[in-house]
Amino acid sequence: MGYLRIILSVYGLVSAIQQQASVALNTWIAASLLDLFDGMAARRLNQCSKFGVLLDILADNILRTLIWIAAIIESLKQDDERLIPQVVCWTALICLEWITMVCSQCNQANSESGHWKDFQRGRKAPFWIEAVFKNNFRSPFGTIAIFGLFIAPFGSYFWAADRLSKTTWPWKVLLESEYAALLLIRCAYVGRLLCVVVECWLCLEYIRGLIHHDTLQRRQKRS
Repeated sequence: MGYLRIILSVYGLVSAIQQQASVALNTWIAASLLDLFDGMAARRLNQCSKFGVLLDILADNILRTLIWIAAIIESLKQDDERLIPQVVCWTALICLEWITMVCSQCNQANSESGHWKDFQRGRKAPFWIEAVFKNNFRSPFGTIAIFGLFIAPFGSYFWAADRLSKTTWPWKVLLESEYAALLLIRCAYVGRLLCVVVECWLCLEYIRGLIHHDTLQRRQKRS
C-alpha cells in the first residue's frame, strides 16, 4: 500500500500539470485514505516493521511535497509578483518537512522502538510539544496539527488551481463560497504553523544531541 500511495501521489501531480484538478484532488485523497487502511492492515496482519514505518513516512512526505509543488506551479502561472512570498513559504515548508524527517529518523536510530513518534528519548519535552503528540495526536492540539499538515497543501492547491472556474467538488461542498474556502484554508494554516513549531523543535533537539555528542567526545580525548 505504501508503494501504491507513492504511485498515486505522482499520478496526482501529473493530473495537476495536465489541468485536471478534480482528478488530481481525488487521486491525492485516495492516497491519503490508503494511509489509514495501511496502518490497520499492518496491525491486523502483524506486519509492522521499521521499514514499513519508514515507507509510511516517505509516502506521507512525498504526497504533501507533490501537492505543494502543484500549488506552486499553479501560483507561478498567474504571473503575479505578490504571490512570490507565498511560493517562497511553500518551498520552505517542503524543505522543513524533509529536514525534520531526516533529523527525526536519525534521532530515533538508537531508540528501542525506532519509531519517529518516540521523540522524547528520556527527556521531558515542552508541554506544547506533549500536547500535540498526546494520545497519538488524539488531542485538540494534535488534531489541529494533523488537520493543518494535510489540509494546508490541499487547500492551497485547490484555491490556486480552481478559484476562478470553481469546477472541483470542494467548491460544491462549500456552496461556491470563497469566504468559506478562505476560512477553511486559514484554519489549516494555523495548524500548519503549529506543525512548524514542532518541526523546528525536533530539528533543534537533534542538533543539540549532535553538539552534546561532539562535546563529550572532545572531553574524552582530552582526558
